[in-house]
Amino acid sequence: MDIRIQDLRDQTKINEREWNKLTNIICEGCVVPVIGPELLTIAGDDGKTESLYDKWGEALAERFEISVPRECTIPFLYHVANHLSYRQNEMTGTDLAYEMDDIIRKRHWPVPEALKMLAEITSFPLFVTTTIDHLLKQALDEARANSYGGARKIVFMPRGVKTEIDLPEDFQHFQTPAVFHLFGASSPTGGTFARTEDDLIEFSWALLDQQYAPHRLFDYLKQKTILLLGCHFPDWLGRFFIYALKGHRPESAINIYYVSNHLEPGLEEFLRRNRAKVFRVENISDFVRELHRRWQTNRPASSASSTPIASYRPTSIKRGSVFLSYAREDRAVVADIKTQLERANIDTWMDESALEPGAEFHQVIQDNIAGASFFISVISRHLDCPEKPGRYIWKEWKWAEDQNTYRRKDDGFLQPLVIDDTPPGAGFVEPPFRDHKHWTQLKDGLLPQEFIRFLSAGIRRFRREK
Repeated sequence: MDIRIQDLRDQTKINEREWNKLTNIICEGCVVPVIGPELLTIAGDDGKTESLYDKWGEALAERFEISVPRECTIPFLYHVANHLSYRQNEMTGTDLAYEMDDIIRKRHWPVPEALKMLAEITSFPLFVTTTIDHLLKQALDEARANSYGGARKIVFMPRGVKTEIDLPEDFQHFQTPAVFHLFGASSPTGGTFARTEDDLIEFSWALLDQQYAPHRLFDYLKQKTILLLGCHFPDWLGRFFIYALKGHRPESAINIYYVSNHLEPGLEEFLRRNRAKVFRVENISDFVRELHRRWQTNRPASSASSTPIASYRPTSIKRGSVFLSYAREDRAVVADIKTQLERANIDTWMDESALEPGAEFHQVIQDNIAGASFFISVISRHLDCPEKPGRYIWKEWKWAEDQNTYRRKDDGFLQPLVIDDTPPGAGFVEPPFRDHKHWTQLKDGLLPQEFIRFLSAGIRRFRREK
């Protein structure tokens, strides 16, 4: 495939030497791709390529019956959100977060082909994304399910819980791929992702804040080449964002590729002063397709293996935390629940590995259930799965049932939480959760405030008594 790339100092096509260098360092695991909105494109009804950020912006404008001009230097979704955020008397930040999340995550959107191809490149152990959707993780879960069981999601946010907004301490040896959301990921809760241009500024500042900055991420990036793919932002935001990525790197270690079909002159000069290799491509998906093809030709033999990895050991629970037990298909919803609880200063624990557990894994899970103040069994129709009779979740529920025999009845250790339209007493729900007198119901993606208060009081009581 002859992909023409325009170096802004000298129009040319990328030569074989440059392709080979990039492909080789990818195969060696030395590259971290940073994903931008330009990669989120799908084929429209007329066969033309459409931007998902444009479609989300159109859907948001249509929902509120507003007309927003299309001429803008930022993704259209942010342009519409900026307009809506001005209507302070009509809409709170949480309302805007809910509406954006409802459009982005609750509707069915196809996974862009570029994300599917990148997800198949197993030489990428870490993906950093500047987008607020969940499609990259979905692509990874689908592409690598046989080998890894799913991707780990890490969501950065200002003033977030430090252990949850940075790479895990054991990431160098962590054997599932990870997606790091630099600007948060959409959820019904305000403050969990960048909804507007002002939020993008706040997130960018927080990335440089000594208290909240993801220092382990920055330390990891010091050892890598950063491949910025389709990260088109206004000149000022692009500079800020790139400075945040490289601000903790020694000058000699800077190694950045910038690939986009948009580039503003001021940003180009800034990139070149920072010795980045800048390429303008006519079609970013074509660039990814060629990258994928070359990686397949040159990838190391170990990348083709589909042998499951079973050496993962889950972390121990903080005493008195809330244990979240769930079907793997509900992981994204449960991650949002975890965020809501932690923003209410409720410690939580959930296994995010999706790996096939071993004997050591079993013991840690049992110990974590014993050390929890509450065991929340997440109920959904995904549990109604006859073809998966030996699901690990049933073991967790059995261990929690055994642990409940050591608790007082008034403690309410077992807490069923329904996240969809599963009716009370559904036959596919295992006892004693099926027969529990009260099921808490998630409403519009949010936990009831009285349930959060109940958990907070119970945790305080548990920690005083133990």
